[in-house]
This record gives sequence, structure tokens and C-alpha cells, in this order.
Amino acid sequence: MPAVQPNTEQMTRFAKDAHDGPIVMINLLKFKDKAEYPADAPEAKEGLTGEEAYNRYGAGLVELGNDPQIGVKPVYAGSGQGYLIGGGEEWDRVLVVHYPSRQHMRRMMRDPRYQKAHRHREAGLKYQELIETHPMGAAG
Repeated sequence: MPAVQPNTEQMTRFAKDAHDGPIVMINLLKFKDKAEYPADAPEAKEGLTGEEAYNRYGAGLVELGNDPQIGVKPVYAGSGQGYLIGGGEEWDRVLVVHYPSRQHMRRMMRDPRYQKAHRHREAGLKYQELIETHPMGAAG
């Protein structure tokens, strides 16, 4: 089902999971045709596409990657080009992001710098799939 945020059950599972090693999040992203900012936001009059707004969110994550308490590290980003096997949603972008641990990711989500950048995600993202993975051989 298309979503932009995790539901309560998903967040509870994420928070209570005992895995304390690295996690890699696979993001499958679908952008809005036109970014949707609140009318009083400075960007509201810029006429940004959803992808352009989301790119501003991504720039904020790059800043957070320099903070060892957060440790977010984009590993791969590419445009969706279709399926070779299977099929379904035609995704606009695939993004793979590494976190040293789920605690690092939770810390990022509470950080004021993340909150400031998050509004661009909300403005530009139509919906996504977010798949948590544990690197092979990782603790837990």
C-alpha cells in the first residue's frame, strides 16, 4: 500500500527489534509531479518538481552524514528504469542508505537538522517503499 510514513505497527517493530548492528535501508521512491509546500513556505512560489524538493531533503542528509552520532551514509542512488524480473510500480529513484545501527537512524529522525530537511521530503515524495536489511555477517 502506498505510504510516506511508517504505520504504528512498523515503527513499534523497528523500535523493539533487538538487532544492534548496521542496517541498510533500500528506498524505492515515487515523486509528486509538483512539490507541495504550505502556502506560507518560501519554496511555495518556486514551482519545484517533487524530485527537486526531495533533492533538497537529500542535501540535508549529506550534512547529517558528517556527524558521527548520526552516521547516515548514502551508498547508492539511481533512477528507476523498469523491471527485468517481476513487475509492479515504476519507481522514480532507488536509494540505498547505510546506518551504523538502528539507534543511529532513530537519533537522526529526532535531530533538529533532520526535522528542518524533512519538510522537503514531505513536499516532494508521493510515496515510497522502505525495506530494512541487515548486511550479511552483521551482528544480530
